[in-house]
Amino acid sequence: MKKCPRCLKYDSDNIRFCRHCNTELFFLNRFENSSSAVYNTLSTVYDLLDIIYFRRSEKSPRTALVSAITDAPVKVLDVCAGTCTNSILIAQNKPNAKITALDKAEKMLKIAQKKFRKKGIQNIEITVADACNSGLPDGTFDVILLSLVLHEISEDLQSAFLREAKRLLAPNGEIIVIEWERPASFSERLKFALIELIEPKIFKEFLKKDLRRFFENAGFTVLDKQSCDYTVVFRMR
Repeated sequence: MKKCPRCLKYDSDNIRFCRHCNTELFFLNRFENSSSAVYNTLSTVYDLLDIIYFRRSEKSPRTALVSAITDAPVKVLDVCAGTCTNSILIAQNKPNAKITALDKAEKMLKIAQKKFRKKGIQNIEITVADACNSGLPDGTFDVILLSLVLHEISEDLQSAFLREAKRLLAPNGEIIVIEWERPASFSERLKFALIELIEPKIFKEFLKKDLRRFFENAGFTVLDKQSCDYTVVFRMR
């Protein structure tokens, strides 16, 4: 039996996609026990997103993210933080913020930890946990970030992530969701085709999804929606 690292359910060894959450098991399990060298390579690939897709600061979702967070002391949770690009950006621009970077991939977080220690950043702590069942206390965080996460998982798992985020959100706190959005121009669509090629097979269906309606049906109030380069940024509570 093969265990899905996303939903933690078991399935047959010879299947490629989890029948419970539709996650591509080969891709995720291939890196589950990989060396640090592999995770370093993945970290570099993820960081290339900023060079290829988010070059224009004024239209970057990173800029929108920083603008959405107050300068006052806040507790921020970065869900599925990976290489901690967003956590580091918030820490550098919002020195009063205390950031918790959460991910199940411990090796990835250790590489990220080396990155922010090298930069002298001290207001990030890492937590190895499941985004659906973090074990963190209710109402802990003023800001919760889900950046380029939901498109990789089934709708059931998306709902589970959002339920956990709602549980962890402090009164009057905000959830910020950054997701891919297919661009309008032909030249940008050509560049976006690479993203469509490497993402799971559920990605194209996700791009058709009415995210505002999905979030509202999940019990959230959408406060703002901002289109950025190749992405859309939602603020909600």
